[in-house]
Amino acid sequence: MIAGENSGDLHASNVVKRIKKIDPSIEFHGLGGPQMKQAGVQLRANMVEKLAIIGISRVISNFERVWRIFRRTRHFLETHPPDLLILIDYPGFNLDLIAPAAHKLGIPIIYYITPQVWAWRKKRIYKIKKYIRKALVVFPFEEKMYKDIGVDCTYVGHPLLDVMILTMTREQVFEKFGFDPNKKLIGLLPGSRKSEVMKILPVMLEAAEIIANQMKDVQFVIPRASSISQDLIQKYLDETSVPVKVVDQFRYNVRSALDFVMVASGTATLETALLVCPMVILYKVSFLSWAIGKTFVNIPYIGLANIIAGDMVVPELLQTECTGQNVANKVLNILRTPDELENVRYQLQKVKDKIGGPGASKRAAEEILAILNARQK
Repeated sequence: MIAGENSGDLHASNVVKRIKKIDPSIEFHGLGGPQMKQAGVQLRANMVEKLAIIGISRVISNFERVWRIFRRTRHFLETHPPDLLILIDYPGFNLDLIAPAAHKLGIPIIYYITPQVWAWRKKRIYKIKKYIRKALVVFPFEEKMYKDIGVDCTYVGHPLLDVMILTMTREQVFEKFGFDPNKKLIGLLPGSRKSEVMKILPVMLEAAEIIANQMKDVQFVIPRASSISQDLIQKYLDETSVPVKVVDQFRYNVRSALDFVMVASGTATLETALLVCPMVILYKVSFLSWAIGKTFVNIPYIGLANIIAGDMVVPELLQTECTGQNVANKVLNILRTPDELENVRYQLQKVKDKIGGPGASKRAAEEILAILNARQK
C-alpha cells in the first residue's frame, strides 16, 4: 500500500483498519506515514515526512530522493511480490513510476482515490486503463467516466465523510479554546505540505492584519495539520502583529465553528465545503510549476468545491492574484454582505449533498477483500 501525503495516509489507514477487523491475518507493507504505521502497515519509507511535495519544480529538486525510494520499492516488489498492491492518490509516484513496474511483475493493482484526470492531465486515464486491475473512486461522476473506457471501477463514496466526525457544539469549541463568542472566527488553512505553508501562510497572515484593521469583531485560528511542525508555523507568526491561535486537536470541531476560512487549494477545500463554511481558495506555487501546470489543466476551476459545483461558488485567487490585499478584499466583501454570505452557504450545502453519505472506507475494504479472496481461490 502506497500513499504519499497526509490525507492519503489517513484514508489508507482507515481502509487497513477495516480490512484487519475482518481478517487480522492479512499483512501490510508499504510507503506512507504515521497513521498507516499505527494501523499496522510495516513502513518501508515515511513518504509523508520525506516526499509530501507539490509543484513541478519541487519534484525536480527532489528527483534523486524520489528515484532512490522508487528503486528500493521496485526491488522489494521483485523480491517480495505482494498478493495485491493498493495505490492511494499521489499519481506522480504511484501511477507514473510504481504502477508500470508492478504491472510488469504481474502484481494486480487497485487504485483507491484515483488521480483527478477530469481536472488535469486527462491522458493519464489511459495509464490507469493499462495498469490498474480495479479503480475505487470517490466522486459519483468518476465511475461512469472510467467504465466508459472499459476500466473496472466502483464508486465507494468519499472517505472524508468517515473521518469528519463532530463531537462538540460551536459553544463548546469556543469555551474549550478560549475564543471570544462576540467575535467572528476566521480560520487559516495553509496546507499540509511544508512547501505550501511557506508560500501561502505569509499571504494569509498579511490578509489577517488587513481584516483585523477593518473589522474589530474578528479573531483568527490555525487548525495545524499534523504533518506541519509548530516551529514552522511559529516562524511566520513571530513576524505578524495580529494574534493567531494555533490548535492541534479537535481540528474538525474547530473548523465546524468557523465563520470563514482562508484555505490552500486541495483536500481542505472539500472538507470546508462539507462543513458548509464560506471560504476563499488560495493557490501559489513556483513560476515554473505554474507555467507547466497550466498546459495540463482541463477545467476552469482549481478548488474542489467549485469543481464539484461546476461553478465559481467561492472565490479563487491564484498565483499573482494571491496577495494579502486581494484575499482580505474577498473576505471582507463576503462577510459584510449578508445575502452573499447566505448564498455561499446555500451553494456549499448543494456541494455537500452531491457527495453522499459516509461508509467509503468500509466499502473500499470490502472491494479489496473480494479481489484478494478471488485471487487466493
